[in-house]
Amino acid sequence: TRAPVDIAKNQQDALDQIAGEVSAVLEAGRFPIVIGGEHALTAGAIRPFVADGSPITILQFDAHADLRDGYLGEPYSPASAMRRALDLPGVSVVAVGIRAISREEVEFYEANRERVTIHWAKDMADWSVDDIVAPLKGQRVYISFDIDGLDGAVMPATGTPTPGGLQYWKALEI
Repeated sequence: TRAPVDIAKNQQDALDQIAGEVSAVLEAGRFPIVIGGEHALTAGAIRPFVADGSPITILQFDAHADLRDGYLGEPYSPASAMRRALDLPGVSVVAVGIRAISREEVEFYEANRERVTIHWAKDMADWSVDDIVAPLKGQRVYISFDIDGLDGAVMPATGTPTPGGLQYWKALEI
């Protein structure tokens, strides 16, 4: 028989590994770019940026708020990606294109409005790109782009296609 797998430990190990890789890139005086299929790694990738107490803002393109404390018992679930990042001091989130959110996430959002700004997809016709990017000016910014932030008609190959999202040109404009 196989020993049980400690999923949370494996996930924490992955966050530690990505934090180490980003640290090494920064120490080499380079600009880190993290590209991958799992944005739950964001909490690890930003650790080196906040280690000295400096703030950072995450610009999140996504269909989902990802503010759950956990999902199906997993605290490092993709549904918890921004919540885990917000566990770190000095982190704020500007989310763009959100169109799916749970009651738990709404409660967290309402209690953390000073750290979380959401630009709802339903209001896209009224968006001002200047208003979206204004809080990012002069700040260190980490961009998290979940492919389901794009409209399901544009990007149906995601595991969670959701209608009403961003078109390519709007995402590029932002």
